[in-house]
Amino acid sequence: MLKTTLLCAAAALALSACTYDVHGNAEDRSVDAAGLVASRDVDVPGDAEFSGMFVGADGRVGRDLELSGATVRSNMIVGRHLEASAGRLRFQGEVGGDAEISAGTADVDADIAGDAEIAVGRITLDGRIRGRLVMDGGRMDVRADIDGPVEIRGHGRDEGNGRVEIAGRLGEGGWICAAEVDIRPSARIEGPLTVISPERPHGEGFVWEALDGRDCETL
Repeated sequence: MLKTTLLCAAAALALSACTYDVHGNAEDRSVDAAGLVASRDVDVPGDAEFSGMFVGADGRVGRDLELSGATVRSNMIVGRHLEASAGRLRFQGEVGGDAEISAGTADVDADIAGDAEIAVGRITLDGRIRGRLVMDGGRMDVRADIDGPVEIRGHGRDEGNGRVEIAGRLGEGGWICAAEVDIRPSARIEGPLTVISPERPHGEGFVWEALDGRDCETL
């Protein structure tokens, strides 16, 4: 039993260690990490790609960062674009360009200089998005400051058209469609916003349109 356990541990360690690759020179130096466990602190001027069952990536990447795994945790400064796909995602840091995120469950607290495109089952979104936000999800808790317009669409087999809670700032308004929309007292709506839902949310600063049996995914 002990021998089997040691062999399994050694195999897992070998898998995570032998798939770490640094390539390129000077400003082109990039890293790739893949395996059962892909976890590293990095500081490279180029790109970085992490994939595995369990992914942990911290540090600084000068260009693009790509993350994929069952469980992904990252605290990173990204010079250009972020692409993250995970069953469960936790990302903190800065993104110099656009961010594309897909996850079952996500916690994101980041300063994103460009646009953000997000597809999730459930998310808590903090930080700031300086571009536009396009998001589809089952349950979305938006606490971030959004400088650009938003397109937020609820979906989900179990929750129908999903639920959206707005507690942050919507700098250019946009539109939200969901089965339930909650505009919290802390929310700041600074541009024209249309809310499409079965019942009108409490609060002011937006135009309400009845969902009237429609599917948000088709709007």
